[in-house]
Amino acid sequence: MISKKSEIRFLEALLVVSISLLPFVMNKRPRKKWMIIYLYSAVTNVIMDKILTHYELISYPTRLFPKIFRIHILFDTLLYPLANVIYNQIAKKDKILVILYKSIYFSVPLLIVETWAERNTGLIKWGNAWRGYHTFLGVNFNTLFTRLIVVRIYRRLCK
Repeated sequence: MISKKSEIRFLEALLVVSISLLPFVMNKRPRKKWMIIYLYSAVTNVIMDKILTHYELISYPTRLFPKIFRIHILFDTLLYPLANVIYNQIAKKDKILVILYKSIYFSVPLLIVETWAERNTGLIKWGNAWRGYHTFLGVNFNTLFTRLIVVRIYRRLCK
């Protein structure tokens, strides 16, 4: 088991890396589309994580700002929205089958890291009713649904 101090340092490093990557990822055109994806993803992540932590399906024993948030604020507002924007940039011109394939390509590494973290660290703990396949399905659904919704919103805004 990794020490709590090391876990906090790891989270702080992720915070610095994700903030550093943000300008590079968001600087591509069309910026408005990437901003919509980022914000939509962050808002839906916070809502879903709030529900999951409220019902104790997931908990985060070690997290940034533990006195303020019960959710994993770093993942919900920076890491996953950033990954979602990158996914959408990579898959922006693809057909449906390739979009599905790339969604799985993005979610499998996340599942592997989360499973490792759940077993070996205090960063995340799954409740009795939560398993890795819930994460896999949830991430894929959220990624694909975000793409569907944002494409429609963006088309309406940019007519």
